[in-house]
Amino acid sequence: MRRKDREVTSLSEIDDILQNAHVIHLGIHAGDYPYVVPTNYGYELDSAGHLTLYIHGAPAGRKVDLLAEDGRVGFEIDDGGSLMKSETSDASENSWWYHSVIGTGTAVQITDPAEKVIGLERLLIHETNHVWDAPDDHDLAYVNLYRIEVKDYSAKAHARMSPKKD
Repeated sequence: MRRKDREVTSLSEIDDILQNAHVIHLGIHAGDYPYVVPTNYGYELDSAGHLTLYIHGAPAGRKVDLLAEDGRVGFEIDDGGSLMKSETSDASENSWWYHSVIGTGTAVQITDPAEKVIGLERLLIHETNHVWDAPDDHDLAYVNLYRIEVKDYSAKAHARMSPKKD
């Protein structure tokens, strides 16, 4: 990381970034050019810093086809940030406040219904703050779910304060 002064290493701060962001930009191998798809996500971050991400989608489509060919992915998650506007007319004094996590991993399709429930609960807890009380077999069969086994990641922030809480 070039800007070591912006590196985030505290697991609680990384967890805050992941909790406060809601979109993962997933880069997937697609021949000559990468295919990038934004989607919401769920996650688990353990006390050792191991990160697992969960994404979902329709049972068919370009993302499904590409991940079946090559599950290696890159990802970027950020909180959207905000402009730090210069108080002068000097354009070079403008900047951007942000919190982000960037990494690589392998996307593995989850087909086991019990594991799907766990992954979908991670996603729902992150996005809605509650679990799925009684998923039915039809819903579980329809939704396509991936576990991203994160190989490596780093977090970075340029901010005056901690990430905003929802």
